[in-house]
Amino acid sequence: MAYGIQIDGVDLAFSSLSVVTKGMLSSAGTITLTKSSYTDVTEFKVVFVATGVRDTSEEELRPTSSQSGTSITIIQPSGGSPHQYLVLGR
Repeated sequence: MAYGIQIDGVDLAFSSLSVVTKGMLSSAGTITLTKSSYTDVTEFKVVFVATGVRDTSEEELRPTSSQSGTSITIIQPSGGSPHQYLVLGR
């Protein structure tokens, strides 16, 4: 795996994906991004990176994301562990 990063089962090696926006998820909530705010981007991928010390003996609650034709929704569940999110695009 190139650089230890894989998105949707594809190794991120020689890709044209760039970071469009990023942020931190520490408490429960929803973030909605409007795709039209990024006029030169036609494809979006969301990546989550766990941050901080985690208890590996417990099942980790991870954030999720979904996309529609016009928006990206990122959801941090109640009790979810802290994560950084990266929205990549090309």
